[in-house]
Amino acid sequence: MLVSVSERTREIGVRMATGARERDILVQFIVEALVVSAIGGAIGVVAGLSTGYAAKAFGMPVSFTPGPVALAFACAFLTGLLFGYLPARNASRLQPAVALSAD
Repeated sequence: MLVSVSERTREIGVRMATGARERDILVQFIVEALVVSAIGGAIGVVAGLSTGYAAKAFGMPVSFTPGPVALAFACAFLTGLLFGYLPARNASRLQPAVALSAD
């Protein structure tokens, strides 16, 4: 997310210059980070369950419980929230003139 914020500094400046508040910028980047981490968490859960079912098909004793699945998804989601919030906070605090003049 840090790279996303860095690459989109001019966009942030334009949005702020046209009336977007700090909160609007913060929400935009947090939602983006959460969507990306939720999709990644879902892909990870599906891959893990698929691997478990494949191992079960080859005769390995595998049991599935919802707790570890939920924990894995929650970890992915919280990681996205944490590492999405910090760059989003920095982006929302940029001054419009500084953001517009960035390369």
